[in-house]
Amino acid sequence: MDDMKRLSLATLLLFINGVMLLYYAYAWDSLIYLFFAFLSLILAYGVRRENRTAIKVALVYIGINFFLALLFLIAGNLFSAVDAAISFFIIHDILGYIQAVYREENEGIQEGESGTDTINRV
Repeated sequence: MDDMKRLSLATLLLFINGVMLLYYAYAWDSLIYLFFAFLSLILAYGVRRENRTAIKVALVYIGINFFLALLFLIAGNLFSAVDAAISFFIIHDILGYIQAVYREENEGIQEGESGTDTINRV
């Protein structure tokens, strides 16, 4: 997996989510939307830097956002489909990244174990 392509989609979509929330904060003069806009933008920066804490927080935040967007979509708000789609793709990208990192770490542990076995045999 290319290092340059890791989490680029999640970063872009978190940034777009933050910009959309900034628009809502301006249009409706709401401090709550402003808080979540800044949270989304900060998480986009942390995910781009591949900070593990930011990735975990982003996954939980976007998971809750996805659930609420689905509830609003079921209730009849068709504009929530955009938010649900963005959240889905962010979750998909982050989970793919976590799977790739787990694979790399697992291969590193297996290589480390085989290296110690040869040292112990000598």
